[in-house]
Parts: sequence; structure tokens; C-alpha cells
Amino acid sequence: MVTVLAVVALAAAGCGDSDDDADGSSSTSSSNATEVGNEQFTPIVGAVEFAPVPFEGSDGKVHLVYELSVTNFTSGSTKIEGLKILDEGSGRAVGELTGDALNSRVQPAGSRDGTDVLDAGQAATIFLHVTLDKDATVPDKLIHEVSVNAEAAPPGQNRITERLGEVDVDDRTLPVLSAPLRGERYIAADGCCDAVRHTRAILPVDGQTYVAQRYAIDYEQADEEFKIFTGDPKDPKNYEIFGKEVYAVADGTVVGTKNDLPEQEPGTFPSGISLQDADGNYVVLDIGNGFYVNYAHMQPGSVKPKVGDKVTKGDVIGLVGNTGNSVAPHLHLHVMNGPSPLASQGLPAVYDKFSVTAQVASTADFDASEGTGIPLKLVPGLSPSDHEDEMILDQNLVTFTD
Repeated sequence: MVTVLAVVALAAAGCGDSDDDADGSSSTSSSNATEVGNEQFTPIVGAVEFAPVPFEGSDGKVHLVYELSVTNFTSGSTKIEGLKILDEGSGRAVGELTGDALNSRVQPAGSRDGTDVLDAGQAATIFLHVTLDKDATVPDKLIHEVSVNAEAAPPGQNRITERLGEVDVDDRTLPVLSAPLRGERYIAADGCCDAVRHTRAILPVDGQTYVAQRYAIDYEQADEEFKIFTGDPKDPKNYEIFGKEVYAVADGTVVGTKNDLPEQEPGTFPSGISLQDADGNYVVLDIGNGFYVNYAHMQPGSVKPKVGDKVTKGDVIGLVGNTGNSVAPHLHLHVMNGPSPLASQGLPAVYDKFSVTAQVASTADFDASEGTGIPLKLVPGLSPSDHEDEMILDQNLVTFTD
């Protein structure tokens, strides 16, 4: 504590390089200067590393999904008591987190467990999701108001509210994708916008962190009895989706493939899979304007295009399999801002047309069906609906047509 106060005192006293003019008067720019004496001690520092990109989801809402990276820069524990997401222009709150809702979204570096207390020097990622009405004005810029209780703070400054993480909203034009599959009862498992397995899959790669799978979907399929598989669960052929054709979602150029990894036995995640083989047999497609599509876990020998090939929307590029780091046959698909399935940032995309025919009740109910073969538990009373130019959201049951 003495060290912190001493540093502040030295800075205020002007120790270090002098900005005095030759006549002894002080020359200070006021354009971005903080008035001396009004500085605020901020135990938590942070920034948004990758700007949110708004998109419309199949629920008819506009969504912004992103992460706030924070660090407790004190020598004691700091509790995060609340967080507001503000429209920087108007000052209105567009999101707020407290209690368990906040706790579940604060993930310390190296941990998947949520917390609202950061130890001395501890860093964390706060996974944020803003939902707006379709006709609401999307903010141009966001800033975050964080209420904290810091153990190692100057006297009288333990409980404060600070602002951090100002970020411009990235209102880029999104790609419109066609169907990656054909048929009925495809489940958008672990999809946007709060799925732990994808949306919060932050990876340290090549010296920085990425969330390539921020908007990823694992497509599985149910049969007419809403079962994901029938018979022996260890045989991938018994899964409804196994062997289905996978289609190019847009015109593009192939910039990455793998085609020789073996099928895995369903039921448990395989051991000893390298980072480079996690996606199994895959295709990365450059669809232009800085957007790339990754298709993963296809059958060995089924991947048709080679690197450098041009494909046309609707071309068959492979067959659904269970290769790589996969617990059951499925098609993993995500859009990103670079050719690497890992060292890229995930970007949203919308689908030109699809029908939502049902909604799985919860991720836990999906996991139970995938693991045991029981029929999917569905939300009762939902009517089928047709959609255009929207993102398919988590646990939607969808039909794709030509």
C-alpha cells in the first residue's frame, strides 16, 4: 500500500523528466489530461480484446457476444460485486450482472470455474452477452462500469465503482450462408450465445488468446422418434447424422484440409489428440471479405476438395464423421477471421433460410440424449417457424432445404 501511495505522490510532485519551459513555467496539454488530484485508484484494470459484432438471432433479437479481460492489480483479493454494460453515447445500461449471474461469467485464467473474487495479481475473462430488441438502437460504443470491493486499497477506497474496457461496436456486414446439411431435425448443439463448450472456449495460442469457436455449432441429428442414435452407442454408424453429405455454405477457396484421420469410438472423448488434430478431418474455406468457414470431424477419405480448389455454394465437400476430438458423430462448423481453426477470432454469420421446428429443453437434456439414446426432451407448445438471414441459436431443432 505504501508503495502505491508513494508512486502516486512522486508522480504528482513531478519527479522524473521535466516538462517545464525554459522560463520556468509549466507546459501542460489539457486535451487528454486528468486533472491533478482527481485520479481514481482502480484495483481492476481491463480491456475488450476483440470488439463485439451485432447480429440477429433466430429469437428475433439482436445479440452482441464478446469478452472483457480483467486483472486484479493489487496485492490483495478483490471482489467484483456488479457489472453494468453501458451505451457510452447515452449512458444507458444495456446489460447488468450481479450475484450468481455475474459469478458464472467470470472465468479466471486457466480455470473453467466461475468466481466473483480475484486473488492478488489474478487475471480473468468475463464472458458477456447483450440482447437487444430487434428495433432497438445498437450502441456505437460500449463501456463497462464495475463495482468492486478491494482488500488492498488506499484508506476509504475499498469499495468503488470504476469504468473500463471502452470499445467500439464492430458493425461489419455479415456473410449470409446457405445450408451446410440437408434434411430435418438437425440440433444446433452448443451454439451461440452462452454455451460453455464453444462460446467460452478461450485458447492461448502463439502468444495470445483466441476464441475461434465463439459462434460455433455442433450439428447433430435426431430420428423421427427424436433419438440421436439407436443400437450400440460405440458404433458411429448408429448415429442418425453419420455419413450425411456436407455442403459448401458459400462460394470460396479451400485454404486448409485434412483427410486421413481415423474414426473415433463414440461415447468418450479420445485421449492423446494433438492440438493440430483436434478438428479431425476438416476443410477451411475462404469465403471472402475476411471470413473463413471451418468444417470439422468428417469421415476419413471423404473430404473432396484440395487446398487451392475453388468450390461453389452447394458443392458436396465431405461426409459427417467422428474424427478428431469428438465424443459423437457431428458436424462442427464455425466462422472466423483467419485461416487457422485455432489462432483466429470467431465471427458471427447468418443463414439465408431455415425452419425451426422445435427447441431442446436444455443442454443437460441434449447431453442425456446423446449419451444414453433416450429421446430428446423438447420445449412444449412451440410452433414451427421459418427464418431468413438469422443466426441459428443454441439447441434449435432445424430443417434445411435446398
